[in-house]
Amino acid sequence: MIFTSCDPGVINKYVVENRTESDLEIKSLLKYENRNTTEKDTKNIVELKPRTKSLIREYGEIGNAHDKGSNFLNRIDTIIVKMDHRILVKAIFNRKNWNYKVLKSSFFSLDEVEYKLTLIEKDFE
Repeated sequence: MIFTSCDPGVINKYVVENRTESDLEIKSLLKYENRNTTEKDTKNIVELKPRTKSLIREYGEIGNAHDKGSNFLNRIDTIIVKMDHRILVKAIFNRKNWNYKVLKSSFFSLDEVEYKLTLIEKDFE
C-alpha cells in the first residue's frame, strides 16, 4: 500500500478591466515575504489600453478556492492606478468593488480563483 499526502493549493488571480476611453497604468507590489524566490523584485507594471482587461498579479498558496472576504488583498502591499491627469476615486482596497469567481475547482489539481476590478470613467475625477 502506498499513501501520499499533499496539501490543497489555490492560485489567486487579480484582474483589472479598463472600461474607460483612456490608457491606464497599474502598478502592484507583493509584500516582500510573499514573492517567488526566483523574482528579483515584487513590483509589476501593466499598461491597459481602453476596453481591455489584464492579469495584474497572481500568486499561489495552500488552501482551497474560497472568497477571502476583506482579506482578499492580504499578500499585496500596493496597487496604484494611473490615468493621464485624473485621480482614481474608487476605493480599490474595498472588497465590494471586486467581483469574485472560482475559475477552477478540482480535487486533483490546483484551484484557481479570480478577483476582478472593473474601472469606468466615473471612477476618476
